Amino acid sequence: MAAWGKQKVTAMNQGKKLVLFDIDGTLIRAQRMEDNLQRFPYAIKKVFGVDIGVFTMARWKSKNFNGMGDRYILREFTKEYGITTDALLDRIGDIGDAFAEYLDSIKNGGPSYAVIPDAKTLVNKVIAAEHLSEGVLTGNLGPAASWKLRSAGLPDIAFGVYGHEADERNDLARLIPPKAKAYFGREFAPRDIIIIGDTVRDAECARVIGATVIIVSTGWEVTKEDFAEFPPDLHVDSLMDEKVLTLLGLQ
Repeated sequence: MAAWGKQKVTAMNQGKKLVLFDIDGTLIRAQRMEDNLQRFPYAIKKVFGVDIGVFTMARWKSKNFNGMGDRYILREFTKEYGITTDALLDRIGDIGDAFAEYLDSIKNGGPSYAVIPDAKTLVNKVIAAEHLSEGVLTGNLGPAASWKLRSAGLPDIAFGVYGHEADERNDLARLIPPKAKAYFGREFAPRDIIIIGDTVRDAECARVIGATVIIVSTGWEVTKEDFAEFPPDLHVDSLMDEKVLTLLGLQ
């Protein structure tokens, strides 16, 4: 079973803090952005038989999708083609599988994503730390999230909150406390949930649940000035910054 579909682990986790990583822009960078975006029209054509056209960068930017989840993006691009929200939700698992299938089909054209080295180092440190528990918080549908992690050489992290579970990132964040309690067998205080991301939406969703938030400047077209409304606890250029390691108790 894919990591995104696993249920509660059998042993109670004794970590005092829960570290949740965003994926795109935080752990990995797209190498073939426009090619990768074609997973959306590919999946819609395969699942519903509807052609929604090529996803150009101009079309993507016109919708301001930076930091938005795949379910929201799918809804926005398909509503004018007569595909209802209910129909999307009924087939969201099939769409996620089609995403992963498409990404796998283009891998011979070169890497779709590349790991950010400092991010990979931090992930490994967090996994090895007995006082920390780890997971992902991503707008990616579950199968696509697992595919991206594997393709970039990252661990297939077992716990996560994924884009197939809600449209808005704030609503994904609200799922963290109950899901974490069910999975790890313990409650995490809000400030002991640490969200690591690269967009304003990562900072905003952390504030919604009272979590700590670290923003890294490795994302796509985001500046530090954009965070005026939702200032993070840390804003760094590398996830191996000493301030990050200190906050996580890793040095």
